[in-house]
Amino acid sequence: MSPIGVYICHCGHNIAGVIDVEALRERVQKACDVSVVKTHVFCCSEPGQKEIQEDIAAHGLERILVAACSPRLHEVTFRRTIAHAGLNPYLLEMANIREQCSWVHRGPEALEKAVDLVLMGLARLARLTPLSDRQVPVTRRALVIGGGLGGMSAALELADCGISVILVEKSAGLGGQAARWRVTPPHTDPLSCFVGPLITRTLLHPRIRVMERCTVESVLGYVGRFTVSLREISGPERFTEEVGAVVVATGFEPYEPEVSRYPFVALPQVITSVQLEEMFSRIARDAKDLPSALLGVRSVAFLQCVGSRLEDEYPHCSRICCAVTLKQALALRALGMEVRVFHRDLRLYDKSQEEDLYGLARRRGVQFHRGTVTEVTPHDSGGLIISWHDEFLGSDFRVPVDRLICAVGLRPRSDANALRTALRLAASPDGFLLESHPKLHPLESAVEGVFLAGSCQGPKDVRETVATSVGAAAKAYELLCQDILQLDGMIAVIDHERCVGCGVCATECPYQAVALREDEEGNLKAFVETAACKGCGVCAGACPTHAADHLGYPAQALDAVIDAALAQDAGRKILAFCCHWCAYAGADAAGVARLPYPSIVRIVRVPCSGRVSVSLVVRAFKKGAGRVVVAGCHPPGDCHYISGNLRFESRIPRIRKALVKKGYDPDRFVCQWISATEGPQFQQLIRRLADEMATAAQESP
Repeated sequence: MSPIGVYICHCGHNIAGVIDVEALRERVQKACDVSVVKTHVFCCSEPGQKEIQEDIAAHGLERILVAACSPRLHEVTFRRTIAHAGLNPYLLEMANIREQCSWVHRGPEALEKAVDLVLMGLARLARLTPLSDRQVPVTRRALVIGGGLGGMSAALELADCGISVILVEKSAGLGGQAARWRVTPPHTDPLSCFVGPLITRTLLHPRIRVMERCTVESVLGYVGRFTVSLREISGPERFTEEVGAVVVATGFEPYEPEVSRYPFVALPQVITSVQLEEMFSRIARDAKDLPSALLGVRSVAFLQCVGSRLEDEYPHCSRICCAVTLKQALALRALGMEVRVFHRDLRLYDKSQEEDLYGLARRRGVQFHRGTVTEVTPHDSGGLIISWHDEFLGSDFRVPVDRLICAVGLRPRSDANALRTALRLAASPDGFLLESHPKLHPLESAVEGVFLAGSCQGPKDVRETVATSVGAAAKAYELLCQDILQLDGMIAVIDHERCVGCGVCATECPYQAVALREDEEGNLKAFVETAACKGCGVCAGACPTHAADHLGYPAQALDAVIDAALAQDAGRKILAFCCHWCAYAGADAAGVARLPYPSIVRIVRVPCSGRVSVSLVVRAFKKGAGRVVVAGCHPPGDCHYISGNLRFESRIPRIRKALVKKGYDPDRFVCQWISATEGPQFQQLIRRLADEMATAAQESP
């Protein structure tokens, strides 16, 4: 065996406060033939990394295992560390003894699980092979989707840096939602004073090609070299463009109140905050008379959180609605109207301006009522009667008003699903596009080379939209300024001696990176287009002859991990294959939230649920596992690899059939979809399976 170094991190008290790291070191030293086993207070610190590098030189280490936090956090850090010391960066393994051990377990069980996690890591590490990064030429052109504030800001930033940009906008003009908003705080310039010049600059910039009334149909290829299919909405004409990076700035849509939830919106005296903005826009263009909807109006009420903070549908705050209400309330007060605001609470995110607006509104006579509107009914006078329960006074009141304005929230665009499918993007539970990591990679999507700008991620005001758009453009430029892009070596490989040319791998591959063609001897074989391969492992999970494999997660390494996890007390353990992007991250989320669950689960990280083959599940039961779980992204559209989860789902009947044939109870096999944010769901799953196993153990003779 190659010389291996094992480094166990205290992580301050995060790990050492629960697990006796010295006892863990002694157990590992005794159980395995490794050259170095050490502990360090913080392995990721500069002294910790330096010690690893010094040991590599002093002891001739060829492989490194770090038992610390989640590999989703510091795998890149330690790969860089060992690469600087001369090792192949892919000969690294991380045992997650923090998020999936010390943060969710206590007492001796945490130590026992930590030992297993290290031994599982060593089993995989010993069977990894050195890999090389791929080199891909970069197309120095960007696609920006969306012609609102975010899209224009990103396009101009890239164009000013010398990058050619294709700006695609679905409507007939630029400006997006910002072009519709006219109401401004007192003593400030209208938003149009900012939007107008931005539109002019965008249209006149020599490096920006604006394509209005155009939509994205498909995006193929990979980072550095995407092939984009565009279509004119008004005609059959289609375009194909080559770009190296994509910035998504599709923005949001205002919520349209539903009569089933808000019956009073059908009344003619009820309008939305968006409609009020349009009325003010007409006033700005034609200074004659007020719109008919405002003629004779003396009293107006605002109802906050319409379409937001709904526990059963959209539980989140739309963030900008309260500020919009304050601006509109001040504008109506300036017209001499009596204004009331009914709210649960006011949420203002600006540290100065919006708080000043609230104070100004109070001084100018806007009345704020904290409570719940219970009923809105028409009045004989032509107005409305609003009934509400006042939270402060604990009493019910009724008040007549001429108009009710619903402060509507922000929602994802109604056409977002089509774009998500085309770009293979994931979404958060509220439907907005999901970033790769909220802290470490807030502007990147899970698809390399695709960046997120503005309110496509969630509700943002103008300043946040521009800031994130410029940031996304900077990320895209960092990629596009290179001539050659280095991609990782975690890709599929085909053993042509085993390959029978059945074509299953080519059919299953979500990226069309596998194709059948004749070899030198005229036999039909599968070949991998390495530049297009994303390393999902779906082909390896589907191949009936085991000819397809994954260089980062080879079958022999996964077999060894299963064997190590179930070497002792297998019948009392749950073996869980978790996809790196969602289910494994969900288990991490349970750890971050300190959600305890039984320590009998052993997680095997895979790139995608599609990597899990029938033979891997059968092997786990053959080794005596009490339960076997495969957990991945929610189908159909949340998979990081487009449809890897659906590919695995199609194998479930074959898995159950194989288990029955081998004499195993198929009900002991479970498939569960868990997103990166669903830590509680992961906790509940493990608790449920542990309870089932305990009940079965009591009932067995």
